[in-house]
Amino acid sequence: MKIIWPLILLSYLSLFVFGITDNIRGPLFLDILNDFKVTDSEGSWMFALGSISGFFASRFSRFLLYRINRKLILQMASLLMTCSLIGLALSPTFIVFLIFSFFFGISSGVIGLIPNILVPLGSPESKKQQLLSGLHSMYGVASLIAPLLVAGMNYYFQNWRYIFAAIALAPFSLFLYSLHSSHKAHHLEPEKRTPVIKGLNFIHSKPQIYLALMLSFAVSAEVMMSSRLALFMRRVWGFDLEQSSLYVTYFFIALLLSRLLFTALKLRLALTTQLAISLITTASMITCGLMIHPFFLVLAGFCISPFFPLTISLISNEFPEDLDSAVSMIMAVDSFMLAFMHLFIGKMTDIYGINIAFYYALIFLAFSLAMALSYPYFFKKK
Repeated sequence: MKIIWPLILLSYLSLFVFGITDNIRGPLFLDILNDFKVTDSEGSWMFALGSISGFFASRFSRFLLYRINRKLILQMASLLMTCSLIGLALSPTFIVFLIFSFFFGISSGVIGLIPNILVPLGSPESKKQQLLSGLHSMYGVASLIAPLLVAGMNYYFQNWRYIFAAIALAPFSLFLYSLHSSHKAHHLEPEKRTPVIKGLNFIHSKPQIYLALMLSFAVSAEVMMSSRLALFMRRVWGFDLEQSSLYVTYFFIALLLSRLLFTALKLRLALTTQLAISLITTASMITCGLMIHPFFLVLAGFCISPFFPLTISLISNEFPEDLDSAVSMIMAVDSFMLAFMHLFIGKMTDIYGINIAFYYALIFLAFSLAMALSYPYFFKKK
């Protein structure tokens, strides 16, 4: 099998757009709180509602994928995201802002899901792990650019609303690119694809849920760092918006460099071993970042970066016959856990402060590590 480049390129652009739109909210979080005059825990609903709606979008996509071709689903999501970002920019009250956050989450859930299905489908087995790492390098590139865009646009606009409106061009560009004729032949209607074997979902449900929870704990720690790092630097270290955005940029530079490294390299270690190494080193860096110097939090981004693509690679190996269902299950559980994380960390920040709240990332990582190490024991018995 050769690489199907239209699938790869569409996936890469999709995750780039997902990364840009997903990572502009963190640097602007404090400005949004101040504008609407809400607390940290109230403001956390902007993240939580997006994750909750992302959960439902991922679960619903599981059924749509067998009725509508993947490209059409992606096109609808990109248009919904465009409208949602404009709605966020124009929101007169925080309630309206939350409503558009809900719709933004639906579109994000789909745009984050589809590429993780398309890349394994468009990759030969020998290149799958590298192409998945490359896919998530696009998220790293976008995550790196996002805080720089925020800092640059804030310098000229001095208003977070203009930034949301400008970023709406990203998903609209994705929609326009998806119309290119090169994509048509690679997005068959569902009835032309191999149907799911009856009973397969039931047979695979336990390991799917187990891997989904393992991933969601790790992703919760990563997203907590990326979405709250700017707030941490502003409140604990007294940085302004531009300075804190620069620190977030450092975090995503580390994230990107790690994923680029794993795109070029294929380690001769079991995937579960690589996952464990990622989690242990991440926990070590977070501990040093909170107790010694915050730059170690940047290095935590380098360590956690390969976890997501490695997990997707593991999932595609474990469930090749039911990849659509498996990935949608993973993304749904991930969205649900992120919603819980945002609300929980928001409440802990109100009670104990952002510095103490960061320690909960270590608990998330510990749960993920325990599940990564025990997965072969529970599901690989001969």
